[in-house]
Amino acid sequence: MSTLTSHQLEVVAHPQGHARVVAVAGAGKTTTLTHFIQQRLQQGDRPRRMLVLMYNKAAQLDFQRKLHGLLPDQSLPEVRTFHSLGLRIYKKLIEMGELPPFDGSLLSDSELDTVVWRMLQQLADDETRQDILSQRKKWVEPACGFIDLVKSGLSPAAEVFEALELPPECRIFIELFDQFEEWRKDQRRIGFADMIWDPVQLLVRRADLAAFFGGHMQWILVDEYQDINEIQQQLLQILYGGRGSVMVIGDPDQTIYEFRGSRPEFIVSGFDEQMGEVAVYQLPETFRYGPKLSLLANHLIHHNREREAVICRSHAGTPATAIEMRRSAPAQEAAAVLELVRQQLQHCQPNDIAVICRIWALCAPIELALLQANIPYQLDHSLSVLDRWELEIFWLLLEIAAGRFGERSPQRRREAWLTILTTPYPKIRRQVLEQIADELANHSQNFGRALQRAIPDTISRWQKEQLLQRAEVLDSAELLQMPAWRLLNTYIDVTDLEQGVRDSAFSAQQVEDRLQTIKAFVQFIGDSQQSSDTAYDFLLELRERARQQNGRGSHGVRLTSIHKSKGLEWSVVIIPGLNGHYFPYRPEGAFTTPASVESERRLLYVAMTRARQQLFLLGPVVKRGLDVADRELDSPFWQELNLADCEAIQQALEQSQTEAQISRPQASWLAEYLQATGQQLQLLVKRPPKPESASGKPALMKPGLTAGPAGRRIEHALLGKGRVVKLDERYLTVQFDGESSNRVLLLEAVKQQLRWLD
Repeated sequence: MSTLTSHQLEVVAHPQGHARVVAVAGAGKTTTLTHFIQQRLQQGDRPRRMLVLMYNKAAQLDFQRKLHGLLPDQSLPEVRTFHSLGLRIYKKLIEMGELPPFDGSLLSDSELDTVVWRMLQQLADDETRQDILSQRKKWVEPACGFIDLVKSGLSPAAEVFEALELPPECRIFIELFDQFEEWRKDQRRIGFADMIWDPVQLLVRRADLAAFFGGHMQWILVDEYQDINEIQQQLLQILYGGRGSVMVIGDPDQTIYEFRGSRPEFIVSGFDEQMGEVAVYQLPETFRYGPKLSLLANHLIHHNREREAVICRSHAGTPATAIEMRRSAPAQEAAAVLELVRQQLQHCQPNDIAVICRIWALCAPIELALLQANIPYQLDHSLSVLDRWELEIFWLLLEIAAGRFGERSPQRRREAWLTILTTPYPKIRRQVLEQIADELANHSQNFGRALQRAIPDTISRWQKEQLLQRAEVLDSAELLQMPAWRLLNTYIDVTDLEQGVRDSAFSAQQVEDRLQTIKAFVQFIGDSQQSSDTAYDFLLELRERARQQNGRGSHGVRLTSIHKSKGLEWSVVIIPGLNGHYFPYRPEGAFTTPASVESERRLLYVAMTRARQQLFLLGPVVKRGLDVADRELDSPFWQELNLADCEAIQQALEQSQTEAQISRPQASWLAEYLQATGQQLQLLVKRPPKPESASGKPALMKPGLTAGPAGRRIEHALLGKGRVVKLDERYLTVQFDGESSNRVLLLEAVKQQLRWLD
């Protein structure tokens, strides 16, 4: 027990009753929970009356391993995931005759996709059916996502749909859900989500059955409680059954699975409201990263309102964490990441480095750069960038240019022709395109001319033109030698591929992910200086290298997303894309709850707090002007992080100084943070000199219209911080943080109260 902090010891000593433990990132939650269990067992509690619930299988196995290490050769409590416990209850209900038995195997993703695709065709009108037939991925992915989201709670499908920002044509998802459930019950099948959803639905309706399963445990312990959703919360309530004690532990600042139905309110207020009298503990000390990163994380996350009032600080024995912000043009960011990786590999192993991206679109050029540099890496995406389906059309073009397409069997040529004929989809009936592909499958050369001859007279002139343009590109690929990038760009231009990508998805995030992957690939091909006839073999070699990388297991630089990085840590963390486009990111129609600035702030907080020794934040070289793209603007989170003041404060503390100068008014939480350090430090706000006009008189701190004020951050002495919407000769329009509407200010009246933050 002597190795635990005073805050951890308070949790371990909790005698009885409900408890809620708020733990910052790296606070030693597992250590605290295992010691709590040890304490309870030593005081006579029976392990059979204790249940530990974990969020996923990996966390469960890790917890069991540490619990066995602390308490070897002892009877231990059961440690389960929510889903495995749900399945156990499911099987008991079958045994009791309350639920019908199901087929032994879970629905696989591929089987689910096939069933949903067929049902969508049956439900759609003729025009929509053609789109579903030609663009399966566009429809099936969001439809399956909708089914899973409905099963994260107890609300009817229609209510879930109304709460989402989905296109009107997706309304068939409501009927699809009902039809899918009928099919599932007829076939006696269940999927992963049904392991909880089916039994909980029954137990909510049947109080007698709920009482049978509830109230047996003296202690229920729930880890990562911030990740819980409504259906899991309902299961927890049933298990509690009004008897015993429940302890939950988590961090509302790490609630990042809203797309699965998680919400911060469950841990911030919901648990207390449901359970009544609850003891609240905090684990505010992190053992993962140093005090500078603690200051940085606090500066960021304290802008959120839906959170617990916890102030993170580093444990006294935690080594320092260096933080560096670097800027580059967005198009050069992958090169900047590669340079950083190479620098870090001089004194650490590849496994010690992680590149954490907001969306996978940012990862594509970085993966290609690492491949080209032959630097080992691990990819948390299911597919390497070279295997992404949106690049398949380019592989086929280069295969033709290399003279290898004719080596395919007729069946494989038919499959390839369907890809060529439908990428992008030319608004021709699927049946017609399949007939063309059947005819072309028998040709082993002269592919462009073969396509020209195969075009039927029954389609419109405009439709013929679409296919003729593709035929011309195929002719060029087969007969002419040119730079590979030019061949790819020609296809993109003549087919309007970018618009086709936009038409092939509902989600703006899906569109961006695919377009940025295409852009990164074409730029990579251009940088490689491959010709059209050599690029195919060049890519085959790279793809084999990528597969070998992924086949090595856990070896190499980790390329991951923020969601995949949660619960993990690395010595070096690199976060690219910290600009006005990706942070905060607002994915329209992403089949989840609408994105908020607070949820985006939590994502950056999670990404940053994965670092132990070194954190790199990569942002844009900021441009000015009214029409500057948001990728070339700073993220508003840059200002909130306030790195300069973090460095000034930490330097003063390390040198035992009595005062430090900061550039902004002291944040409200800083006094408590400094008090916890045990050092006396006075913070003095530096006043920037007032700029002077040509006449020598103080001038208003405002740029001219050519400087592009729209989008820039500003601070008003009374109203706080905001973003400029519009500026003219007399008025300034500002969207202040936390306000839903804009304020129009008279420039002459407020000029002495303003300062520009960027």
